[in-house]
Amino acid sequence: MKSVTDSPRQDLGAKAVFVAKAIGRRALWAPYDIKHKLGGGDPLDPPRGLSFVGHGDFRDVGRWYVQQFETLGGLTAEDRILDIGCGIGRMAIPLTDFVKSGSYEGFDTSNAMIRWCQKNITSRNENFRFTHAPIYNRKYNPFGTVLAEDFRFPYDDAQFDFAIATSLFTHLGIVETRHYLEEIARVLKPGGRALVTFFLLGGPGRPADGRDLAFDFAFAFGPLRTTDAREPEAAVAFPEELLDEEVSTAGLGIKPPITYGRWPEVAVGRDIQDMVILEKTARARGDSSGSNGVASPA
Repeated sequence: MKSVTDSPRQDLGAKAVFVAKAIGRRALWAPYDIKHKLGGGDPLDPPRGLSFVGHGDFRDVGRWYVQQFETLGGLTAEDRILDIGCGIGRMAIPLTDFVKSGSYEGFDTSNAMIRWCQKNITSRNENFRFTHAPIYNRKYNPFGTVLAEDFRFPYDDAQFDFAIATSLFTHLGIVETRHYLEEIARVLKPGGRALVTFFLLGGPGRPADGRDLAFDFAFAFGPLRTTDAREPEAAVAFPEELLDEEVSTAGLGIKPPITYGRWPEVAVGRDIQDMVILEKTARARGDSSGSNGVASPA
């Protein structure tokens, strides 16, 4: 098993870059965040110095995705929801207006973001809960202590009706992806669904190699493709045929149709990634249909 400290010099450099970027981001947005707070801004608007979730209006993107969860994935207000890589609550905040008798659990590698969500979202909605996951990622969490392929989601088997993973698999390699699909299958109830996003290659009318497009997946990353050979997690593309195989092996199925995004044409936008609905079709690998000693969602 590979250790997160196998390359200490490289790891130290990644930590330095991570800290420098975090300090720079907070310094850049400090005037805005202070003015927003002192001016009585919406307490559910996260500080911009802490939030790094891509382009677009934070609240608008979240509301748009909730619409996709409902129309494409069949999300209901009574569902138990799992948000994998929940960040600073981009999906959770609009879901507080949608969820009625259901519940929400989110986890993320950023301790600071999780603390903000607990303070500002859970304090107002006790059925919304957030957990820090110390998962190592050289780009997004070089201080992590657990490799993604070894991380067991901190929930019992068959606990959730609906799972969310947006802009997650677009930053994972094949081993991590395979493990996360197995974990999604494990924690979903029979018939449970998940909306996940990818950059897919080789589907109907889709580019097979991902070259010379808005995202240029110029380099091999195992059986996948990446835009950056030195930092492959920056953006990862997945062959659609391979995804179908991996999903099936995990005990899931793809519920057609796939909603293809605009990433071949544009690099920025809420709808650039391909949205895939997964459904738990069989008993998943590692699913004991019982307790694994971890507390279940309330």
